[in-house]
Amino acid sequence: MIRIAKSSGASFLRGPKAVLAVLGAVAGLLLAAVAALFAAATVVVVAVIGTTLLGLAALTGRLRRPPVRAASATGAAGEVIEAQRVGGHEWVAYGWSDKDGPER
Repeated sequence: MIRIAKSSGASFLRGPKAVLAVLGAVAGLLLAAVAALFAAATVVVVAVIGTTLLGLAALTGRLRRPPVRAASATGAAGEVIEAQRVGGHEWVAYGWSDKDGPER
């Protein structure tokens, strides 16, 4: 028969080694939990900064655009002209050449 381990002489070290192994495993788990929290906090900070930058970019783009003016009832030159749809994608505009001067 094959003997796997001798039972004499090594039994007094088995207890402290087991305690140290459990303490090492707990320390490793705590370190992994702290690292996971740090990674999650980093993702949240990046998301907040990205959202802020996108909001500021949208705001500056909106401020750079000239304001849209409503069409006046007088129909002054350079504003909206009247057009009628004649079918499909075809439109006919009336009076636009009178505003620019002679017909082109």
